[in-house]
Amino acid sequence: MAIIKSRVKPDSKEFKENYAHNKQLVEELREQLKEVHEGGPHKARELHRKRSKLMVRERISKLIDAGTEFLELSPLAAWGEYNNEVSSAGI
Repeated sequence: MAIIKSRVKPDSKEFKENYAHNKQLVEELREQLKEVHEGGPHKARELHRKRSKLMVRERISKLIDAGTEFLELSPLAAWGEYNNEVSSAGI
């Protein structure tokens, strides 16, 4: 089998700039997902809890078996819309 030689130069300026840029994008994504997983604005969460309701991700964790993988689709739906007050576009 032929060996494919990489032309990537991890010591190059371009590589380092791309790496730093992509690392920053990953950090921004993690921050956005963290905010989404909180379940919306504080006021809305408090109202939900006052009504003795579980947040949606809490309900899902109670429905599935422990250790079961769960793939959430579209957690960033409507991100940047509605002042980010509609977590995951309400889906």
